[in-house]
Amino acid sequence: MADLKMFDLKGKVALITGGCSGLGIVFGEALAEAGADIALADLLVGTPQGDEAVAAISKVGTNVRAYKCNVTDPASVDDMVAGAAKDFGKIDILVNSAGIFGENKRVWEMLPENWEKVLAVDLKGTFLCCRAVARLMVEQKSGKIINIASASSFKPLIGMSAYSAAKAGVVMLTKTLALELARYNVQANTLSPGYFITPLNKDFFDSEAGKKMISMWPPRRPGNLDELRGIIVYLASPASSYTTGTEMVIDGGQWL
Repeated sequence: MADLKMFDLKGKVALITGGCSGLGIVFGEALAEAGADIALADLLVGTPQGDEAVAAISKVGTNVRAYKCNVTDPASVDDMVAGAAKDFGKIDILVNSAGIFGENKRVWEMLPENWEKVLAVDLKGTFLCCRAVARLMVEQKSGKIINIASASSFKPLIGMSAYSAAKAGVVMLTKTLALELARYNVQANTLSPGYFITPLNKDFFDSEAGKKMISMWPPRRPGNLDELRGIIVYLASPASSYTTGTEMVIDGGQWL
């Protein structure tokens, strides 16, 4: 019989970067539903969109706090992590969900500034947050780090060199973290979603071009965000205590 208590996150504190939009809200709701208190870190904190995210996750009933943070700035990250750790007393779970796509340009057309911007948010930002939180987890000798990469980490897409390179870097960063942190009872894993319906891509998938793309996938549909809730709870919970250094590719077979 499965022990569902292994998925219980009551008493745990989850810090989610990029927590005020897209996947970050879904992850926050899922972890709160499992019992965790939630710290949201985002540049959108203090804006109407940020307030809506806090309100949505707060409906679940656990403690939710928000911290304005620029993940590309070491001082901003360190201040945010210190503030959350002080307010909640600890950080048990880190979900690095902050990320951007950047311009869709082929390599010879891409401006260096765009390359640097994407890597700054998607790779450097993940590194800085891991760096700050890992220090706490080493001290408390427990923790979960979940870095959000992409199915694009493993398959190149025309015009997405910066994004794919950054996310591939996140995968190897996570593997290295898993190796370094294993002796401290800290697990680090990568969650790599394929195409999921979001407000940013819904119009495209409703278009003829989007429908044609979908028709070539084995499941003949994109994913629904609710289909990521179970995997994020698993990776954040005691159920994954012997799972580390892995890449969880959740794409319905889109890349097969």
